[in-house]
Amino acid sequence: MRGQARAQDEKEPPQKRYAALQKDFLAQRNELITAINKAKGDEQKQLLQKYTGLGRSFAEKFYQLAEDDPKGPAGMNALFWILQNGTGSAAHPKALDRATALVEEMPLKDLARQLSPALRVGNAKFLESVLSRAEKDENDPKAGDLLGWLATTGGTTSAARKATERLVSKYPDHPAVERVCLTLANNRTAQAGDMLKLILEKSTSPRVQAAASLGLGKRLAAQTDTLGEKIEEADKVAAAAEKLLTKAIDLVGNDNPTLKADAEKELKFLRTLRVGKVAPEITAADLDAKDFKLSDYRGKVVLLDFWGNW
Repeated sequence: MRGQARAQDEKEPPQKRYAALQKDFLAQRNELITAINKAKGDEQKQLLQKYTGLGRSFAEKFYQLAEDDPKGPAGMNALFWILQNGTGSAAHPKALDRATALVEEMPLKDLARQLSPALRVGNAKFLESVLSRAEKDENDPKAGDLLGWLATTGGTTSAARKATERLVSKYPDHPAVERVCLTLANNRTAQAGDMLKLILEKSTSPRVQAAASLGLGKRLAAQTDTLGEKIEEADKVAAAAEKLLTKAIDLVGNDNPTLKADAEKELKFLRTLRVGKVAPEITAADLDAKDFKLSDYRGKVVLLDFWGNW
């Protein structure tokens, strides 16, 4: 019976087969989510394991579709579905090899569509093939999408580094550059700082400029913590950071509440909490239940011991 059902499935048009597999996968996943939310203890753990392994259980079915439709859109969709959902399955390495070969020949717009932010591929050969394709078709605007995907999902790989440099050089206003800025903000290397400065110099997009300003401002704000008692130098660095953070807030306006809130938080820290600033006022009761203020001890050495009893 199973052989007959499979033979019947293979007679269906590839796109219809892909849609049916995707529908079945999503339905089972939703059922598991509902069951997980109701279950407890060991039963919930078992359901969670089944949930995380669901993509692997479907991978072979999707790979069979890819083999039956090797050059068609359904077959390509199936391969990239496995890359995103079938990690750890026997079909995954086979799908990775086939997808790597397809990168060079599939229509660029189709490849760009497949490389979604949710797709994470750590294979160096695949990443290099995407970079090579972006370089080959550099005059196509979609090449920027390939570079953006590499720059934001490729981690610390050589392909990601090269893609970031190329993206900033050729497509400084690409939306992906905004996400690159947020990644570079947490990278303390000098190269990351130089890249943020270059983005700020080359981009004309207010959103990208705001992200680059925030990234540089956060780096400088963190630097003030390392200056210890060099108050004059710390003030100078803090002033530069404050200027950048204020610029980020002004540029983004209300278009990006998350970025704006991040910049405002950093700005508040610089103005009130960094090393060298007067400590914020504290009003509390001492061990004798008498109210006191921190400012009452100004000019004296004060040790603050925060503790709790739960």
